[in-house]
Amino acid sequence: MENYLLLALLIKHAIIDIGIQRIQGPRDKQIYFSLKAHEHYGFHGLGTFIVFSIMVTPIIGLFLGIIDWICHWHIDYSKSQINMRNNLNQSHQNYWWLLTIDQILHYITYWILIYVYRIL
Repeated sequence: MENYLLLALLIKHAIIDIGIQRIQGPRDKQIYFSLKAHEHYGFHGLGTFIVFSIMVTPIIGLFLGIIDWICHWHIDYSKSQINMRNNLNQSHQNYWWLLTIDQILHYITYWILIYVYRIL
């Protein structure tokens, strides 16, 4: 079951972080309470809610969806702050390393969410 949950969460992540975010445009993630950014984080929370609701239960899905929203918010905000403070953009090598770390942190978040589900 855990393997299928992880696969579903990774697919959800790709759809929202690459597909939907590309359509939405800039999200102002460097602003802590940006409504545009929270729309993006909310999509992640909603996606996690849907995955766990279908595969486990809606109550667990709601709880873990909220955790995913909060984690995604702080990971993306931190990445945006580092990019902004160091004037990084796609032409800088460190931008891509920071993006790599950002994605690793999201994947670790999903692993932790599955661990939390297992102990609930």
